[in-house]
Amino acid sequence: MPEITLFCEDSFHEKFVSAMLRRFGNEYGVGVTSRLLSSQGGLPRMHHEFKMFLRDLSREQREIPGSILVVVDANCLGHTARKDQMDDVLAHFPQFSQLVSYAIPDPHIERWMLVDPRAFQAVFGRGCTLPAIKCAKDEYKKLLRKEIRASGIEAPLGGEEFAEDIVMEMNLSQAEAREPSLGIFLRGLKAQFNTWRAR
Repeated sequence: MPEITLFCEDSFHEKFVSAMLRRFGNEYGVGVTSRLLSSQGGLPRMHHEFKMFLRDLSREQREIPGSILVVVDANCLGHTARKDQMDDVLAHFPQFSQLVSYAIPDPHIERWMLVDPRAFQAVFGRGCTLPAIKCAKDEYKKLLRKEIRASGIEAPLGGEEFAEDIVMEMNLSQAEAREPSLGIFLRGLKAQFNTWRAR
């Protein structure tokens, strides 16, 4: 059974991506075990903890997983620029480069929650609007809370408590086409699960 380590920026990323892995596992008939590592304290902290994680792997202080998925917001830097930043950390441990892949919501994970209005309607009883890209700090946190509140539901955790519900209702092919950063992630997952299924 493949094992994947999720190295996430925060718990919202963890819940969304874990749900997506479960969905892919069910649809592809591939059982996957996940080990969850969440960083708290922003990007500098995440870079440091990712480096320490890779260092521990290199010293055989941790068991090397079958795959490592790094989940971090682009924060309007763009997918490529954020990936390059994480690759700068990975460059010190080239022996793991084939194990590492990325999920990089652009600009923030909350946007991925709004990408499929039918999924949103199935969960909250009303559709939602996917706005143009906005870069103001916490803009998508506010937008997601506002959309959920308009359905008469409160989200004390900012919407992350509904991440699995949204993921399970998503039309993935439409989501892939509609949201470029999500599309990159979903295409990578399809390739990975096809490889695992072929084994």
